[in-house]
Amino acid sequence: MGFNVNHPVLYILAGLCIVVVIVQSAVFLKKAWKHSLELGISKEKLKEIAKSSIVFTIAPAIGIGIGIITLAPTLGIPLPWLRLSVVGSIVYELSAANTAAGAMGLTLGASSLTAQQFTTIAFTMTIGIITGLILIPAFCKKTVSGLSSVGMKDKKWGEHFSNALFYGLIATFVGQGLSGVTVNAAGRVQALVLLVSAIVMGLCGFLRGKFKLKWINDYALPICMIVSMAAAIPLSIWLA
Repeated sequence: MGFNVNHPVLYILAGLCIVVVIVQSAVFLKKAWKHSLELGISKEKLKEIAKSSIVFTIAPAIGIGIGIITLAPTLGIPLPWLRLSVVGSIVYELSAANTAAGAMGLTLGASSLTAQQFTTIAFTMTIGIITGLILIPAFCKKTVSGLSSVGMKDKKWGEHFSNALFYGLIATFVGQGLSGVTVNAAGRVQALVLLVSAIVMGLCGFLRGKFKLKWINDYALPICMIVSMAAAIPLSIWLA
């Protein structure tokens, strides 16, 4: 019997990990609720906060669902379900999976994986995110303190420095999106989808500022993802 990315054993293993995370969340929620009452915060206020939190988790959940759908054709459901339910993010997981697949000459969504290929992609996605868990507690406090000290000495330079770090991060992803524009039709589709996403995000920002639609802040990312994925279909047919 060949390797199956949706084997029941993978569902069981992923489910066990997610159950642990849910139990941890429930325990901390109970402790936080109890401590809030001890601090004198009323139950009415806590219920209001809980309702607001539930509403604002819908947008990230949509993005996670889209991410699972995007990765599922190649990686199956258990691995993306586990990665995006525990410590991963849609931007990182897609990037890491594409990088690992590309190194093996594969294309996500168009290839069936062997056990070795699946393990390689899963290892790449996992080992990459672990570095964040190690580096953040080790260096983040010192880094933030350094940035704060620069901002206190020269506020304008501090803003420029922070913006440069952010733009550098964005440039990395934009570069990946444009890297295949002269190679083949798939690269051109990828570049055009990136352009569509940028236009939609700019439109969301315009509507947010023009009409004071604060809810767009939370739903801009899933809106961009849905519109861009829909745009990829006619673009692929057009450039095929």
